[in-house]
Amino acid sequence: MRIAPNHPRLRLVAMACWTVGVWWMWQTVVLLAQSVLAPLTAVLALLVAVVVLALGIAYWQLSRDQGAGIIFDAKGLMLNLGASSAFVAWENIAAVGVCRHRANLLTLGSQKQLGIRVHDLAPYLQSYERRLPAARGPLAWALGQLRRGLRDCEHYSVAALPQQFAHQRARTGYDILVPETMLGGAAEGFVKLVESYLTEPDRRSVLGHWL
Repeated sequence: MRIAPNHPRLRLVAMACWTVGVWWMWQTVVLLAQSVLAPLTAVLALLVAVVVLALGIAYWQLSRDQGAGIIFDAKGLMLNLGASSAFVAWENIAAVGVCRHRANLLTLGSQKQLGIRVHDLAPYLQSYERRLPAARGPLAWALGQLRRGLRDCEHYSVAALPQQFAHQRARTGYDILVPETMLGGAAEGFVKLVESYLTEPDRRSVLGHWL
């Protein structure tokens, strides 16, 4: 069983980012022309606008990613969240709940997140990998170029994952946080769905039969 993200909300976030990015860039140019901003300050402001526009591209591509979502199978949950993918086995899930903590930019458009606490983080980290939303076109090409430009930073980020997850658990009580936009509905409803699979192993057998 696969649950798709909330694509309309992802597209709204993308358009909001583009609106803010274009407005910020236009205001920077106007203020620079009026000599209100120093050149260095204007350059920094334009870089912020570019980052916001790039974030809009990422959200738009995520809204078109047909491979994104959460897959339930007989062994566990495959979390394909657009920017990353990883697997967590049913037996490794210690608890699930709702969290309001905002861990990163992917929480834009989400008031809540699904929180998952695991018994052992090592198997989850072994399956963890970075990815780009599966999409085509000029925006996908632009996002790919941005990704290649940040490749060195990405390697550092992956190497720092154990510390990041440890810090996240200390702050929230959960090892894994999934934004509500990726759940296809309310976080509370998704928690109940996961709990039903944790407490009723027979449901997992049905999934295995479908596969």
